[in-house]
Amino acid sequence: MFLFLLALWLVFNGRVTVETVLLGLLFAAAIFAFMCRFMDYSIGKEKKVLRLVPLVVHYFFVLLVEIVKSTVTACRFIVSPTLPHDPLLCKFSTPLATEAARVTLANSITLTPGTITVSLDDGVYTVHCLDKSMAEGIESSRFVQLLLRMEEVTR
Repeated sequence: MFLFLLALWLVFNGRVTVETVLLGLLFAAAIFAFMCRFMDYSIGKEKKVLRLVPLVVHYFFVLLVEIVKSTVTACRFIVSPTLPHDPLLCKFSTPLATEAARVTLANSITLTPGTITVSLDDGVYTVHCLDKSMAEGIESSRFVQLLLRMEEVTR
């Protein structure tokens, strides 16, 4: 964070001279000390966040792949209306412990075409699926596995 603050100072200043770098070091150190003292920030927390970056990038690409796969499936139902489909409202729970992970899963389900998270109450999801094939394995999907790994890193 210190280096980020220093880089931000230099970018906003627009020039790199000895004076601006020294003043930037001073301001970055002061802001960093303020964050550590009053905002419950620490280098240990920063290390945890940095360890999450590869998992977040991986999660993003898994989400993109699932969006494409679900789009193809949903388009098949739209293009051929005679294709039989069996809409389903399913309930399931996951071992996710944090509220952030639960909400991320709910939003990821809603982002994939053909599925909508209707409700999330105390870790129990209610999801509407365009076809019951879309609900298969939803409670132990790749999303859940990655979110569990992210929770392990942040503990």
